[in-house]
Amino acid sequence: MTPTHSGTARGAASARARDRVEADAQVVELSWRGPVAVLRMADRQGRNTFGPALCRGLVDAVGRAVADSRSRALLVTGMPELFCAGGSQQELVNFARGDGSFDTDDFFRVFLRCPLPVVAGVQGHAIGGGLVLALYADAVVLSERSVYAANFMRYGFTPGMGATHLLPHRFGPQLGGEMLYTARNYRGAELRERGVPVPVTAHDKVAERAYQLALSMTDAPRASVELLKRELAKPLLDATDEAIAREAAMHRTSFRLPEVMDRIVSAYGDPGRPGG
Repeated sequence: MTPTHSGTARGAASARARDRVEADAQVVELSWRGPVAVLRMADRQGRNTFGPALCRGLVDAVGRAVADSRSRALLVTGMPELFCAGGSQQELVNFARGDGSFDTDDFFRVFLRCPLPVVAGVQGHAIGGGLVLALYADAVVLSERSVYAANFMRYGFTPGMGATHLLPHRFGPQLGGEMLYTARNYRGAELRERGVPVPVTAHDKVAERAYQLALSMTDAPRASVELLKRELAKPLLDATDEAIAREAAMHRTSFRLPEVMDRIVSAYGDPGRPGG
């Protein structure tokens, strides 16, 4: 029997969807170590920026981890020298042109919305939105030598993704505010000296330290863990809902400044530019 045109189209669409799922799974790998689901972001071509494959893959991997009865906690890692670099240059250019904004898709709160505890083993650099993504985890382990930066103002636009609440909330008002204003790079060792309330350890020990922390959260019944996560996450979800709305209003001014587009185009990824 000759397939109909509509049947052929549906088959082609299904094949494309399967290919996309497989590609996303290669960008965000999912495995298990006992009761800990391990998600590894490894988009080498996109340098772990917020491309479609990484964003979809991250949300999908969290969903699959939660759906598996083995899971009691999640551990999120990146590549050894790069956890996540945040928004891509093209994404920021689009925002500056008025095409989209940080508040149209809050995939970056996927760790906070996850019903199980999430530990971020931030061994590699975490820049801009990449740092914000990590700080939405329930617990974070940093590397002494890696770079952490809330570099939004380096390009002249005000912070987004709830960063104006999240950075002061996680690192304290003084340091969090300083990181947002200066947009400069901080090594993990400096953050430890400044008193950040998260573990900062030797680079090659981050992964195991983070795994052991995640494992320590898996002993209680899953239902009890989910109840506790819901209770602890709700205030931060509510606060960042409000912060994201305020940030979106600021973006309607700051992203339209001519010098912002100039900086995004000429200085993306250049640590020597303002705030570097």
